[in-house]
Amino acid sequence: MMVSRPTAKVALSREQAFIAVLLFLMIVLNYLDRQLLSVLAPVIRKELDMTQADYAFAVNAFLLAYAFMYARSGLVLDRVGSRKGLAVFVALWSVACGLHAAIRGFTGLVVFRFLLGFAEPGGWTGAVKTVSERFTAAQRGLATGIFTTGAGIGAVIAPPLIVFLSLTYGWRSAFLLASVAGLLWVPLWLHATRNQSKSAPVQDSQELWHIKRRFSNLGNKRVLAYLLTRFFGDSSGYFFLFWLPEYLMSSKNFTFTMLGTLGWIPFFWNDVGALAGGYASSWLVQRGRQPLFSRKGLMTSAAVLVALGTLFQAASSHFWIILSLSLSNLGVGIWAGNLHAVPADGFPPRMVATVHGLAGSAGAIGGILFNTLVGYFSTRGNYPVVFLMLALLQPLGLVGLWLWLQESDQSQTRTLAK
Repeated sequence: MMVSRPTAKVALSREQAFIAVLLFLMIVLNYLDRQLLSVLAPVIRKELDMTQADYAFAVNAFLLAYAFMYARSGLVLDRVGSRKGLAVFVALWSVACGLHAAIRGFTGLVVFRFLLGFAEPGGWTGAVKTVSERFTAAQRGLATGIFTTGAGIGAVIAPPLIVFLSLTYGWRSAFLLASVAGLLWVPLWLHATRNQSKSAPVQDSQELWHIKRRFSNLGNKRVLAYLLTRFFGDSSGYFFLFWLPEYLMSSKNFTFTMLGTLGWIPFFWNDVGALAGGYASSWLVQRGRQPLFSRKGLMTSAAVLVALGTLFQAASSHFWIILSLSLSNLGVGIWAGNLHAVPADGFPPRMVATVHGLAGSAGAIGGILFNTLVGYFSTRGNYPVVFLMLALLQPLGLVGLWLWLQESDQSQTRTLAK
């Protein structure tokens, strides 16, 4: 049994708590920005005369840019640090979000989704980098759970808020509001992180060369394990984020108003999972369990919950549909609350953002492939096949994590740190 001596307390200092709250708010905005299109998809598709395949293409434009920039965002953050890097990325994606208010056709939608996808990866990579710089091993699960909860909160407030804004002021107002909120976050972040973190960013060209050299470690089993976990596992979150509103309206006869009333409930349970899952793994670490063992154990339970929730999608009752989707989203939250703590536990500090960025790119590539399949099968009304694939994603992602990413394998860790 993997047991170590109890570590430091989980409790956060006042400064750490403020930073965690700002990371939480940043991820709320990150997910609100990308959730805007999925909630408004039925309205925008009708106005722009788009098919479900067209919508899938627009989502893929986002994911393509996301995959391209995720790894590069890690290099940027390892170079300049989380403070400056996050400020730049948040400002860029806020501007890109605001540009959506000027959409006049399918081409504009694709272009602006691509720009949004180009900037948004820095949010997650920057949050992980911040956690590795400013929190201890015992605190990282809790800190990760806090900011990961922001994804669910963003998705929770999105349906009622966006439906309200769309019906009251028009759908373009929702993009403008989210853009302004992101730009207001930047000065708060710069103020909160004015004190130097324990882990300084890379300062010279020789250090930058070492970071770039680490791309050669793609063949290392530890790195490959995390890349495969993200390649398979990220698509489960992408499906609910991009397709849940469309699924409920096209397959389960939900109205746009019902989407605003009930569509937030599954994402609420995503929040519960992220916070509870992150806290549970931190509690296990505090009690003496090894960090990686704790994260992987919680992620395994998450995969079971996601699979169980997919079994009830043949139901016609709105109650059972929402309940089963909530169960799956609870699992997605537990998964995410631990997934993003793994790089800080399994890799040297100056590799954290780079590895997380590479893995995020792998997750986005997997998302493109899965999203294309969802577009193909949903156009034909064949959602059972979609949910069957969904049930298999996280178990596939866990295989390499359990086999290749172990605390006891110190030799590979030292090799990566060189």
